[in-house]
Order: sequence, then structure tokens, then C-alpha cells
Amino acid sequence: MDQVETLDSYITSTLHDSLTTWPGGWPGEIEAALIDAVFSIQARYGGPHSGVRAVVSRWRDYQARPLDDLDVLAQVDPADFVRIVGNSSRASGRLKAAIVVDAARALIDADVHHARQFGSTPDQKTAYLSVKGCGPVTWSYLGMLLGSPDIKADTWILRFVEKAVGHHVTSHEARQWLTAVAAKRDVNATELDHAVWNYARRNLA
Repeated sequence: MDQVETLDSYITSTLHDSLTTWPGGWPGEIEAALIDAVFSIQARYGGPHSGVRAVVSRWRDYQARPLDDLDVLAQVDPADFVRIVGNSSRASGRLKAAIVVDAARALIDADVHHARQFGSTPDQKTAYLSVKGCGPVTWSYLGMLLGSPDIKADTWILRFVEKAVGHHVTSHEARQWLTAVAAKRDVNATELDHAVWNYARRNLA
């Protein structure tokens, strides 16, 4: 049995073919998606008034407009952003607020200002990955939040896949195998990702 079949069987035995509903991302709102993607790094997810979604909500309340203009986000001082959203968490030794602002600037340099421009050229990913604190996992998640089916191979996803196959796997392998399982089952990769992630954080901690 190959790795994809093994993983598929493990999903059946643990999730029982019942996929937890994906709560949805931020289609058409690249600011919200970028903030969510960066602040999701090693974050705890809770209700609409806690954690990552609270950061997005506070930025939305402050702006009082659709969050789809990276030019606005790129002009914010990270210290002001921390004050507005009430979150001073860090990743890679940096304020996540600073990572968000720098990523917005990098994407603008790659001609991404609004959600409709995301994913049109390969240099956008290169620009995003050039920012300290931004990696391929959050790049995948950014696309997922904007509506592109994908797998965010974070710690919980890796833990689940390793439990299934019985050995260490890379983020690339986990993403590749889960994408193949999604195709085999004819389900949305993002929905499968969320179901696996939700199971793993509840049962494999």
C-alpha cells in the first residue's frame, strides 16, 4: 500500500468520512487573508472574538471598509498595528505586525494590490518568501483564505500524516499526499485540510 492509500485509510478510520465544515476564509479581501495567514503562525484558534479572527475583526472595525487594499496595510507603522489589533505576538523573532506590513510591501512590489491580482505570476510567491517570517506553509494558507483549494502543512497536519504513515514526513510530502487524497475522494483540498487539522489538534496534542 503506498503512502496516499495508507493516509486515505487512516482518514477513514479517524474522521469516518465526515469532514468538519471549513469556516471559510476571506475571499476578495487580501488584507484580511494576509493578516490571518501571518497571525496564524503558532496561534490558538478560538471564537470570533479571540485569537487570529479577533485581529482581523479589530482591523476591520478600525478601517470600516472592505479589507482589500494592501497599499493601506503597507503604510501602517507596525507599532500602530499592534495597538489597533491588541496583539503583540511574534514569529521568527519579529512582531507578526511587522511581518504583515513587510509582506504587504513585498506583494505590492510584485504588483499585488487587491485579491483579484493574487496568484497571477510566480514572482508573487518569491516576493512573499523574501520576507523574514513568511514561509511556504503560510503562502499556501494565504491562497486558501482567498479561495484557492490547498493544504496548509503546519504542525498539526504533519503530526496527523506522520501518525498515519508511521514515520517523519516533510511539509512538501504531507501537502502532496493530502492533495492526492482530496483528488481521490473528489473533495475540496481546503475542506480536507481543515477536517484533518481540526481532528489533529483535538486528538493528537
